[in-house]
Amino acid sequence: MSLPHFIGSELVTALGRLAPAQVLGPWRGRCPADRRRRMRFAPVLYGEDHAHGHAELCLLIEGVCRFSFQHEGCVLRPGDLVVCPAGVAHAEAYVRPGDGYRLVWWSLSESDPRLHATRYSRRGGFAMEHVMDLGLLPAEARERLQVLRRLTAGVQPPAADALREAMLTIALVLYRRVLDGGAAQLDSRAQLVRRAADFVRAEAGRPLALADVARAVHVSPNYLTGLFRKETGVSLGRFILGERITRAQQALARDGATVKSVALDLGFADPFTFSRAFKRVTGKSPRAVINH
Repeated sequence: MSLPHFIGSELVTALGRLAPAQVLGPWRGRCPADRRRRMRFAPVLYGEDHAHGHAELCLLIEGVCRFSFQHEGCVLRPGDLVVCPAGVAHAEAYVRPGDGYRLVWWSLSESDPRLHATRYSRRGGFAMEHVMDLGLLPAEARERLQVLRRLTAGVQPPAADALREAMLTIALVLYRRVLDGGAAQLDSRAQLVRRAADFVRAEAGRPLALADVARAVHVSPNYLTGLFRKETGVSLGRFILGERITRAQQALARDGATVKSVALDLGFADPFTFSRAFKRVTGKSPRAVINH
């Protein structure tokens, strides 16, 4: 689906229909599980403890999905907007493997605000459709971002009208930019993958989980893993292991290095686990590298 169609048709239409009863969040009587059908949450790729140091907004625009909010599960319906303040655990997954859905996440990070559209389908799994950088918006839209941050941090449920106006203003600014030929500037999937790869390379000296990398680039693990494979042809898990083994090869080449010391320095559970991983990536044992 093209970026102009997504913003100008789907996103604007969904925001224009936002009703007060569809604004859900951490307020008594307004939690998703209070207003929507309760359901046990079944994690698919990441657990229910997923959280950020900034607020997020989650808008379901198509299908139904299972949603965990503060470790309580429910089913979201199209048009539902979940306000996830900073530090609040949340996650999403399909209701049944054949039930597709599409979400729009608004990441309200001060340093790296983004809007990303994601989908799940039985054939394609989890995929990132669009990633838009909100860090270079004009003054009017930047002010609306600040409005959203204030609304999501309030102790009372925000008015649907205020949320709708702020989000529509930002969406229309994005739409005008796309029509003016700025789609490449907004659609920053390659940049996101580069930032994830840079983080892995910088932190390869310690154990890294998929969630660690996703948290560093402000997206969810399932989205990042699908996007990473699509952009690079390599799974994120394989890339992490490859970078850690590269770091291990460098360490093994130093005078006095031992398999045990390198394994423990890099955070592997034990030399056996390290040796098995090393051979899987390089085809050689780490002891052979030392002897060479």
